[in-house]
Amino acid sequence: MDQTGTYVNIMRESLERKQRYLTEIWKLTNEQSVIATAEKFDEEQFSELVEKKDVLIDNLNEIDKGFSSVYDRVRIEIQRDPVVYRDELLAIQNLIRTCVDLGMQIEAVEERNRAVMEQVFSAKFQGVRQMKQSKTVANKYYKSMANGMVNDSLLYDRKK
Repeated sequence: MDQTGTYVNIMRESLERKQRYLTEIWKLTNEQSVIATAEKFDEEQFSELVEKKDVLIDNLNEIDKGFSSVYDRVRIEIQRDPVVYRDELLAIQNLIRTCVDLGMQIEAVEERNRAVMEQVFSAKFQGVRQMKQSKTVANKYYKSMANGMVNDSLLYDRKK
């Protein structure tokens, strides 16, 4: 039972770490929101935040794997005598609720960021598209003018 208590403490500590990582991800996501809605979009800073979040998400995945592994080891013991671990299990349940709430908040901000980023990229691509169209029109104009001049000079030479 002492070993099971240690595993339960490990599970609680891993959830506390997960909560800290989720809080950090939430902060970074809000920073991304500020960057995305700024008058001038800073791609480099936005990219740095994405990289930081990527590392934190990898850490979260490792925590989840470890939590599942530890829970699988002690599940039967905990189910057999839940009263012994009541306080720890209540703390774990509260941490899980907090993590789920943070995850939902992150998801909501990410969805807003996605919509804003689509607008930012759409505006950038629209500018690129207009430049390409302008360049294509100019090239066609120059080609047609060049072809027209060649044809005109041929006509003049033949008339003489």
